[in-house]
Amino acid sequence: MSGFDAIKIEVDDALGAATIRLNRPEKRNALSTELIDAMGAELDSWRHNDAIRSVFIRGNGPAFCAGADLEEIRALQNASVHDNQRNSHKLRDFFVKLYSYPKPTVAVVHGAALAGGCGLATCCDFVIASRDATFGYPEVKIGFIPAIVMVLLTHQIGERNARDLCLSGRTIDADEAHRLGLVSKVAVAADLEPTVQVLAKSLRGNAPQAMATVKRMFWRLHEMGTEDALVWASDMNAMARGTDECKEGIAAFLEKRKPRWVE
Repeated sequence: MSGFDAIKIEVDDALGAATIRLNRPEKRNALSTELIDAMGAELDSWRHNDAIRSVFIRGNGPAFCAGADLEEIRALQNASVHDNQRNSHKLRDFFVKLYSYPKPTVAVVHGAALAGGCGLATCCDFVIASRDATFGYPEVKIGFIPAIVMVLLTHQIGERNARDLCLSGRTIDADEAHRLGLVSKVAVAADLEPTVQVLAKSLRGNAPQAMATVKRMFWRLHEMGTEDALVWASDMNAMARGTDECKEGIAAFLEKRKPRWVE
């Protein structure tokens, strides 16, 4: 299967929402190198496209994503350290690209989201899960480790909960994932699509550059101490007041009308 076939793309112009559908249902949408490259290329193509306000990631078939392509990893086990590092770095770079992407990202999860598939969801800003969704990092059960994503997972749900999932390797249901902070919202099957539409519409109405700035700040705040972060955040607060978006947004609020964002 080519990278082009490994994903399917949908764009809703009215909502400014683009959807990437993982399209390896026979492999439970395992994260092959081709699939990662294809997703990364689409994200790059939308980065400066003002018509795209949000990106949704979904899976075709019975699972969202069951993790890394283990056949691919097995093929690399006898390769050089350099080859394995190059492959691992590619996955790291993709997760960082998704985690720090300037537009809001949403994982819409049904079925299994395990190992790298759970990592894929973890890297998104929102996770909407169907009632049948399951989540987990079972790598330790096969002698592997969730090395890359545990760095990002810890920021999302805290170290105690991250230790629980990564050391036990247990699978949890959507409700527990929601309690831990891994999932934003749980919906029954009949409500899943309306929930997606409501979120896409909400994001479509927000100021795009303001959302991009918020995401950039979240990424940079990870590397700062509290005092430095507050100094930087106050400077960012002052800067934001003079932007065209903030001027338009405040004017619209006071004039009781919808803001007109530049596209």
